[in-house]
Amino acid sequence: MPAMFLRRARRSPKNDEPLAPPPRTRSLPVRRTALVRMAVWATVATGPLALISSCARSDEVVRTQPAPAARAGDMGASSPDPAGYAELFLGLWLRSGSDEDGAAAQQLHAMAPSVQPPRWGEHVPAAERLTAVRSLRQADGAWSVTVAVQFKQTEAGAPDKAVATESDGAVRYFALPLVIKDAGMSVGAARAFVVPAAPMEVAAPAVLEEPASPYGTQVPDRSPLATTVGEFLTAYLGAEEGAGRYLAPGITLPAPTSASFTAVQVDAIRAAGRTDGTAGADGGVTRVQAQIIASDADGGRWPLSYALQLKARDGRWEITDLQSGLEASPGKKETSDTSSAASRRGTATGAQAPGVNATSTSAHGEAS
Repeated sequence: MPAMFLRRARRSPKNDEPLAPPPRTRSLPVRRTALVRMAVWATVATGPLALISSCARSDEVVRTQPAPAARAGDMGASSPDPAGYAELFLGLWLRSGSDEDGAAAQQLHAMAPSVQPPRWGEHVPAAERLTAVRSLRQADGAWSVTVAVQFKQTEAGAPDKAVATESDGAVRYFALPLVIKDAGMSVGAARAFVVPAAPMEVAAPAVLEEPASPYGTQVPDRSPLATTVGEFLTAYLGAEEGAGRYLAPGITLPAPTSASFTAVQVDAIRAAGRTDGTAGADGGVTRVQAQIIASDADGGRWPLSYALQLKARDGRWEITDLQSGLEASPGKKETSDTSSAASRRGTATGAQAPGVNATSTSAHGEAS
């Protein structure tokens, strides 16, 4: 039977009743509302995802990457420190020659079973000081260490040491082969080593020629520069007080507390670069080296050498650094070419050279 579709009878609108909108126009607000709801829910749903993404994302700031940590094997191979073992072994080897059954000989045999101890005669050479002066790496864990041995000098009044030996008061050098292996990187882990052969006596290190001195200009004795240097060193070494007033502002230069000098005599002062000793324009820098004789309370005379850097300020010289004397010349800034205008201003007197500087803010300068 054919399906019957009931249709609602359309009634005609009344004159005062508004016409109903067509179906298409009525569905637009519904779709707009649905889209808004979908956008809101999408925003809510993506909020946690955005938070997780922002936390996981790396910062845009460029960061310095730390150096990779050294592995245990690399650290042990690069810094085995063989000098201490060489000094220890050579000291035992020298002492074992006095007593073949003594503690030194037994320890020597335990450390190097194949190495024979020396045998001394009537006069026993006694080592006073051992110092490793060279460590040469031969292979992985294999080293050759040269040790300088300073022997004691024979006492004049000792009857058993009336005859001086060949090693009396001498400095001799011995090269010692060493093989070192690390047992671990922890503090308690021991490092194993062995001496496969006896020491060999070698020649002393060659002495180099002295390098050319950069201090070629003689500073006039009574110039403000010479006066400032002499007065500062006298106060710095304790013969007088008030070394701080010769320092530039912000410079701290601790004086040696163990020095007990009573007088300082300046033999010569030389500058690196041209200078007549007067303080010219502010900011002029010069370096000098002073040869002095410091006298102590017991009558001793100590020949000392001090390299100083000074800067001109307000017509006087001020100490800015205590140097080694081997610093490279920085070029034109090194030379302090003083002008005659300073003398016209009346600043060429030595009594006016230093200025008082009671405050210090930074540690500066260390003799090497």
